[in-house]
Amino acid sequence: MKRLILIFFLAAVPLSANAEFKTIDQIAKAYDDDSCKTCHEKAHKEWQKSFHSQSVVHSLGGLRNFIVHGVQEAWKQPVSKEHLMRCMDCHAPQLLYASESVVSEVVALILTANDEKDAAKKASARNQLSRLNVGCVVCHNTKASIEKNLKGAPQPGVFYGPTGRPTSAHGTAQSPVITSAAFCGQCHGIHTPPDGDFIGCNTLYGSYQDAYRGNGGLETCQDCHMRAENRGHTFPGAYDAAMVKNGIGVDVQAIGFRLTPGTWTPVAVVNVSLINRAGHRIPDG
Repeated sequence: MKRLILIFFLAAVPLSANAEFKTIDQIAKAYDDDSCKTCHEKAHKEWQKSFHSQSVVHSLGGLRNFIVHGVQEAWKQPVSKEHLMRCMDCHAPQLLYASESVVSEVVALILTANDEKDAAKKASARNQLSRLNVGCVVCHNTKASIEKNLKGAPQPGVFYGPTGRPTSAHGTAQSPVITSAAFCGQCHGIHTPPDGDFIGCNTLYGSYQDAYRGNGGLETCQDCHMRAENRGHTFPGAYDAAMVKNGIGVDVQAIGFRLTPGTWTPVAVVNVSLINRAGHRIPDG
């Protein structure tokens, strides 16, 4: 009984909207996934291989450029939480609940991890930033509702999934939307921050809706990136050779002949066609 109570306590940490993190340690503790892998070991091991587990450290170049060339140079402003959440609403949504001082620390770590010449300082900054990612709590709580105006925000301590099957470890609720492409489209599509701007660093979901669903396609993101070939929570994408092989077909036609009577120079004409078999444009972000 004591063990079950402890697990419940650890899993109940995820936030209320009124909370504010004062340190990265507090964020890491609230979004820690150690208690998740006790019951979901397979999914957790798959997730560790995914780019979701590296959502900040894998994108350091783009984050750094937004900070330096976007906010500081073009807008000539110090980087605030409002600025950084234009990126972090997808790369580390837990920062929504962080204080401005924590955001300033994260900005400094991003610059150090990308630009620092000292290898030890660079590695230290990357290690700190690796604690921020798109993990279990982000998808199954923080981002679990895409109909907040209708159904409200996710409840603290409740984990949302396709079945909502009860467990003694934490609160659960069924979320049909978590199996839909719209759920993935929150981040893998055009982002609209609170000021109404459009951030088009990723237009994959729009391509999926217009070019694939609009022409009769029926599969969801989860069908290809999770269910097919038991990919699970690895969510492979363009960086995965097997995924690319499935998504792009190649047709090669070649013919050889000789030109110029007398010399009969050998010539070959080769036509190579690439066929998009994916549910969206290739390449895309």
